[in-house]
Amino acid sequence: MPDTNYPTGDLIGRGEFAMMDGRVRILERDMALAKATQNETKTDVASIKSGIATIQAELKTMRGWRQFLITGGIGVGWGLVQGIMHLLGWGSAP
Repeated sequence: MPDTNYPTGDLIGRGEFAMMDGRVRILERDMALAKATQNETKTDVASIKSGIATIQAELKTMRGWRQFLITGGIGVGWGLVQGIMHLLGWGSAP
């Protein structure tokens, strides 16, 4: 920095730069919020992927007619429950 008569703590600035500095601070704040949201989303996606991997591993161990009928029965039963709830107007289904 060149030698001047002004102390190092005093900045000489124009009004346009002060306005721009405020906008940059707003952008920096928004970017920090976006990065935090992105990190939360990455964590959520990682937990979903691990849950899917666990389900896939469990399904691979379930082989044979007995397991097929059990899982199919659970699926059909849950479908019936959802249908009844829909007819009664319970839940969030449209």
